Amino acid sequence: MKPTSASISFRQNGVLRTLDLLAEEGNGFFEIETIFEDSKCRVALTPKKPVEIAELRLVFPYKLDQEESIFMNGYQSWTVCKEYSIETTNIVAERLAKILDHKHTDRAGDREFTSYPKQNRWLHGVSYGYVRKASAFRFFGSLAEQKGFTFFDIDTEAQTLTVRRDLENRIFDEMFTAFDLLFAEGSENEVFDAYFEALGIPPVAEKPVIGYTTWYRHQQDISEKKLLSDIKDLTDVHAKYPCSVFFIDEGYENAIGDWLTPQKIPFPHGLEPVTKKILESSMRAGIWIAPFVCDKKSSIYKHHNDWLLRDPSGEPVLACQSWKDLYCIDFSNLSFRHHLKNVLLTMRDDWGISVFKFDFLYAVCSVPSPEKTRGEKMYEAIRFLKDCVGDSITIGMGVPLMSAAGIFDYCQVTCDYSPEWFPPLTHAGREQNSTYRALVDLIGHRHLSGRAFNIFNNVIPINNKTFLFAEDKRMLLAKAQGLSHGMVLTSDDLTHFSGDDIVLWNTILSHRDAKIDSVYTKDRKLVVEYTLFEQPHKLYISLLE
Repeated sequence: MKPTSASISFRQNGVLRTLDLLAEEGNGFFEIETIFEDSKCRVALTPKKPVEIAELRLVFPYKLDQEESIFMNGYQSWTVCKEYSIETTNIVAERLAKILDHKHTDRAGDREFTSYPKQNRWLHGVSYGYVRKASAFRFFGSLAEQKGFTFFDIDTEAQTLTVRRDLENRIFDEMFTAFDLLFAEGSENEVFDAYFEALGIPPVAEKPVIGYTTWYRHQQDISEKKLLSDIKDLTDVHAKYPCSVFFIDEGYENAIGDWLTPQKIPFPHGLEPVTKKILESSMRAGIWIAPFVCDKKSSIYKHHNDWLLRDPSGEPVLACQSWKDLYCIDFSNLSFRHHLKNVLLTMRDDWGISVFKFDFLYAVCSVPSPEKTRGEKMYEAIRFLKDCVGDSITIGMGVPLMSAAGIFDYCQVTCDYSPEWFPPLTHAGREQNSTYRALVDLIGHRHLSGRAFNIFNNVIPINNKTFLFAEDKRMLLAKAQGLSHGMVLTSDDLTHFSGDDIVLWNTILSHRDAKIDSVYTKDRKLVVEYTLFEQPHKLYISLLE
C-alpha cells in the first residue's frame, strides 16, 4: 500500500530539516529504500551523517462508509480500546481531560508525548487497528514495535490514515527501519493469523489457570494471619473450586519499591511462612510487584535517589498520581538492574514464587533517550524480566501489549474494575478504571487471546461486596471472562458460596469451552455471538459511550 505523502523531520548539526521521502530520493542526507505493495509498506533510511529524529509520518487515503466500525488498539493494557463508529467524536473527552488536568488522569497513557489533534472526528491508536464491515476486516499493523511505537490516526472526515513513528529525539548513525507495516483483508481470524505469522509469534499452547488473589478481598490490609486463613479455606473447598495459584497482592511490602522488606507487624516472620504454606497446599505461589516504580517512603527514593528517572529539567518523573504518587526508576542504571535481578531471584529461589504479576510496566519507557526510543526501552525491560524469572509464569499489567507479545505468558488487556459499573469521571481519561470499560475492552481484545499471549482477567466478583452492581452485570462479566479463555481469578470467600454464586462460577468455567463466532454493534448494544456445546448463544452489552 503506497502513501500519498511521506515525510521526515530531523536535526543535523543543530538545523531542523524536513524531507519528502517520496520526492527527494536524491537528497544528500539519506539513502532511502522503500517497498510499497498491497500488503506491505516498508521504509528504511540510512543517514549519511548522524541525525536526530523529530518526526516520521506517512499519510494514506482511507475510504470509509457509514456501515463500517473502526478499532484502534490502545497505548497500554488499561487504555480504552473498542470499536468506534464513523460518527464517533472525541470532544467530550478532550474537554473533561482539560478541565480535570489530564496529568492526574493520563500519566499512564500516551497523552504525555502524543499530540491529540483538536479535530472532532479523529481516532487514535497504537501498534495496530482495523476497519470492519460486517465480517470483512481491513487490518493495519506495525511489524517493528521493538524499535519504536507506531501511532495510527484515522480522520473520518478527511478519510485518511496517518501513521507516525515514536522515534523522537533518537539519534541514528546507521540504517534504521522507519516503517514496517502490514495491511491485510479477510475474516477476523485470517487477518490476525496473518499478522502474528508475519511477527513470527507462534500460537500460545498453555491452558490458562484458575487462581486466587488477595486484592479484592483485603485490598492492602493483608497479614500472615489473614493469608494463612485464606489458604486453609481454599484447601477445604479445593475439590469444588480448584485454584492452582495463590497471589499475594499489593500490601505485603513496607513501601512501593521495597519488595524484599515485608511490613513487620502484619508479617513478623516475613513472607516465607505464607509461601511455604501455599506450596504445601499444592498451589503455585504468585506475587504482585511493580518493578519500575517507587514511592517517597521507599529506601530507593530515600537512599538511591540516583536511580530515579528524571525529565530534561532534572525533576523525578511521576508514573502515577491517581492511585498513589509513584515515581519512575531509570532502568538504564546498572546498579538498579543488579538490584532488581536480586529481588526477582530472591522471590523465585528463596520464597518459592513461580508466578509474577508485573504491574505499572509502562513507567519504564516514560522518557526516551538519544540511544533508545520508548519502544526499545519497553521491549528491553520485558525481556529482562522474563530472563530473570526463567520458566516462571509471567503476567504483564499496565504494559504496551505488542511489546509483551510472544514474551509474557499472560497480559492484562483491560483497565481495572471499579466498584461502580461506570464511574462518573470515566470520560476524563483513557486509562480510568471502569468495570463497564473493562468488559467492553475484554471483548475488543479477543483476537490477542492465544495469539499474543493468554489473557489475564480481572477478578470475577461473585459474592464480593466491594462491587455495587447487580447480578445480571456479574453474569455478563462471568460469560465474558469465560469467552476470553484467560486466567480466572477470585477474591471471594469460596466457603460461603450460595447456589447463585455456584451458577456464576460454573458459567465462567463452561464458557471457556465456547467459541466466539462474531461480534458487532446493533441498536446501541455490543452483540457477541458464540457457540457453546454446539448450541448458538448471544451476549448483549448495553453501550454507555
